[in-house]
Amino acid sequence: MSIERLLKTLHSWLGVFILPWVIMAGLTGLYMNHEDLVLSVFPDGDIGEGQFIAGGSAQTEASARALAEGMFGDLGSSKSRTYQGRDAVSFKAEDGSDVVVDLETGHLWQVSRYVVTLHAPDGQTLARDQRWGRILSSLHQRGWVGTPLGTWLADITAGALMVFGMSGLILFASPRVRRWKNRRARLAFQRQVAAREKQPAT
Repeated sequence: MSIERLLKTLHSWLGVFILPWVIMAGLTGLYMNHEDLVLSVFPDGDIGEGQFIAGGSAQTEASARALAEGMFGDLGSSKSRTYQGRDAVSFKAEDGSDVVVDLETGHLWQVSRYVVTLHAPDGQTLARDQRWGRILSSLHQRGWVGTPLGTWLADITAGALMVFGMSGLILFASPRVRRWKNRRARLAFQRQVAAREKQPAT
């Protein structure tokens, strides 16, 4: 098999392999520059102000901790914050997520890396939203959703994309260089023939 044929085969298979990640990188890169535009394509979450209308009671930081630990077990340090425009207190859970308690009603959000879940004070799950911004950022940086295996898939895809580009450049340039050399050889041959024809006969 010639080098050019081998490059064509490699180029074709690399194109098949990296196409999904090229499309994904384009979408997630567009998100980086136009966040609101891209997020408008994804479904809206159902966590909203209406979830707080019925039930609930005002909380202090101590009662909020007791409420949250009754649902999620021992929690770490707390801090006051505003979440979704509401006064709240936030606790760090053992799994790394944040547990946020609304001080006005006692409703709780569990905020993980990619999902937000809203709970009523009695523990009932009311709604769940995907954190599309975090998901798209993870896809752009790692090539998938998650962190345990790092960025190796994105690194492999980046390497494959570079080989794809280089092989495409070689495949584009090779026939043109070959034609240019052939034209030079023909012109040189034609000049030699013309020179011999001009020589006087002996």
